Amino acid sequence: MSILKGLLPVFILFLFVSCEHDEKKSSPKKILAKAVIQQTPKVNKSPKTEKQTRRIIPEKIPMVFIDPHPPGPEPDPFPYDPGEPPVVCPTVDPIVIKADTIYDFPAYMPEFPGGQEAFKHYLQSKLVYPDDAKELGIEGKVIMSFVVFEDGSIQEVTILRGIKGNTSCEKEALRLIKRMPNWIPGKDNVGNVLKARVKIPVVFKLD
Repeated sequence: MSILKGLLPVFILFLFVSCEHDEKKSSPKKILAKAVIQQTPKVNKSPKTEKQTRRIIPEKIPMVFIDPHPPGPEPDPFPYDPGEPPVVCPTVDPIVIKADTIYDFPAYMPEFPGGQEAFKHYLQSKLVYPDDAKELGIEGKVIMSFVVFEDGSIQEVTILRGIKGNTSCEKEALRLIKRMPNWIPGKDNVGNVLKARVKIPVVFKLD
């Protein structure tokens, strides 16, 4: 009896295992859908060059031929009618220098014989200071104007500005200019002599 009691649990366990095995066979298995992995299509890549910035030169370079005789000008859309009067271009009258024209700034100004230094020496040696101007201590400049003609003579002598409060200095300046020797006349660019106006100061200064 003791042996039967020991085998009874083993027998019950065997029956339980066999029943469970039969249930697994009779029950349908669930079939799971497997994921399908698709390969991405290959992209045709441009062939790699040694340098990406390399320029591709065609095997044959097209030749451009230059016509040695280019076509002439297009015909005038409005041809000239021989019956029409000819077109006359306006003419410009040449510039004529009048004989009585006095120039203030010619190409070559008149010049005292011997130059500027000779002119200063003439004024200093020939000037006579008026007595009344000396007594009053009057000093200043008298601005003179005169015209040198084509022959070098001095004409049209005038006083542009004198010394205030004294007229004797102006008279002395007039005397000096009128007694000057003939000057070298002025000239234009071509070399023609002409009348030219000269303006100079006569200085009165006490020592």
